[in-house]
Amino acid sequence: MLINAQTRFCFLLGSPVKHSLSPLIHNSAFRELNLNYVYLAAHVGKEQVGAAVKSLRALSAAGANVTSPYKEAVIPYLDTVSAEAEMIKSVNTIVNKDGILYGTTTDGSGFFQSLKYQAPDYSFAQPVMIIGAGGAARAVAYTLARSGVEEMYIVNRSIDRAEDLAALIGKETKAGSCTALPLEADKLKGMLKSCRLFVYALPEDNEKFMAALAKSSLTFSKSIFYDLRYRPQKSEVMECFSRSGGRAFNGLGMLMWQAVFAFEHFTGQKAPVKAMQKAVKL
Repeated sequence: MLINAQTRFCFLLGSPVKHSLSPLIHNSAFRELNLNYVYLAAHVGKEQVGAAVKSLRALSAAGANVTSPYKEAVIPYLDTVSAEAEMIKSVNTIVNKDGILYGTTTDGSGFFQSLKYQAPDYSFAQPVMIIGAGGAARAVAYTLARSGVEEMYIVNRSIDRAEDLAALIGKETKAGSCTALPLEADKLKGMLKSCRLFVYALPEDNEKFMAALAKSSLTFSKSIFYDLRYRPQKSEVMECFSRSGGRAFNGLGMLMWQAVFAFEHFTGQKAPVKAMQKAVKL
């Protein structure tokens, strides 16, 4: 990759970012198409979010991805955001359009494409449980509801956030029902038997949820568990679900596909999907 005075920069903004595979994915794509771009990971402190976003304009950067915990925090510093990003209050992609900073989200579309690729037999008419209510969870829930899921449960440690997301889904989509539940084992057991897709969107394993799965006598042979994290490769929650007969996936596929859509926002060109998949061994 040649870096010169015409090189365009893209960044990953978040904390932490040292573990991220996003630079590998994007730089592989730039090389494949011989584009004069480079993608760098930037650790951003909590007090520097605004300065980091504004620097994209000052440095004429092509754009940036935003990861935890700043997907909502960046919004006040943007000039405009997509309707979906504004609705779910989550931005994971920022594009610099001639000095105008535009925010959007590729989390939902990335998850949706990954799920279709890894579990093409899943019917979106089947009930789904979303565990978490942060930016990625909101994007996934909104996308699934718009894609035909008729019954959805939003589970979260803060029931208020779960209720807010459930209300949003009910108002803005045609989902038949969307119910908020607290992250408590005894409250979840009755719902586990009906759900066919479980999306785990918490930053770390939660022992109460682990216990609900581990102690359950249910068989999950027809169910899918999708952990939005891609490290560890197979989390304890995934192991627990697999032992009960279900299929479990980590978030590497979602990471790759959301990068595909972000790449196209940054460059205006069709992403080299195969090169990006090869970079992360998908």
